[in-house]
Amino acid sequence: MNTKLVAILVGLVSVGAIALLSTGALSPQQASTSYCNTEDPNLLVGSFTAGQDSSFAYTINIHNGQSQTVTLASYTLGTQLYSINIAVAAGQNGTFTTVQDPSSETSISVTTSCGNRIMAASYTENIAPRSTTFEDSTNVAVDLQNNGTETTTITSYYITDSSGNQYTLPNWNGPSLAPNSVTTTTFSIGSSCSQCTLHGSAFTFTSGERYTITIVTGRGNSFTFTVNFASGHHYSIVLQVGFGSTAH
Repeated sequence: MNTKLVAILVGLVSVGAIALLSTGALSPQQASTSYCNTEDPNLLVGSFTAGQDSSFAYTINIHNGQSQTVTLASYTLGTQLYSINIAVAAGQNGTFTTVQDPSSETSISVTTSCGNRIMAASYTENIAPRSTTFEDSTNVAVDLQNNGTETTTITSYYITDSSGNQYTLPNWNGPSLAPNSVTTTTFSIGSSCSQCTLHGSAFTFTSGERYTITIVTGRGNSFTFTVNFASGHHYSIVLQVGFGSTAH
């Protein structure tokens, strides 16, 4: 081939490439900027489910209500930042599961690749006793109020007398407590609890004695309250929350 012709063809290709770049057609940075200018965080809605098991994780769902795909780039769980890369198509949902977090109170936010933040969750697990009735010498009914943000399941309980003797039921199919609700829950010991394990000497509920009840949720949070069983069924309660926090 004629060397002069080759030189002309190479020159034409180079000029075409330069012209194409000058229009911005091959510039992903410019395309990304345009994309982010149209991303509307008000059309991104977050929700979550707190797993009621030993995984201590949250399932996060982000609904993309706009007409373009959104990329979820990271999430913050409490104070820790974690990277993700999830594309959510227009009108669709994007779902992922967080790392383990057994805290009784936390917040979760998700950030898109454009820097927009969506508040996906503000989670609080908080159970408090309202009233107590000793039904007989081996059963006590406690009204438990769920002051948290999600349904909580009780999976075990421990009942201890003033001498340190204890009945435990570590694998209990306990009740689920809906938010802002009060659920009457009966705790049994001795002959009324064949699956309980006794540590120490056997005991029964006796007027004038004090008993400590610890409940554990599916997420591993513990709540402890002490009940004084006085004559006439008068009582006082002190509630202690697991993981270092205390409530009264």
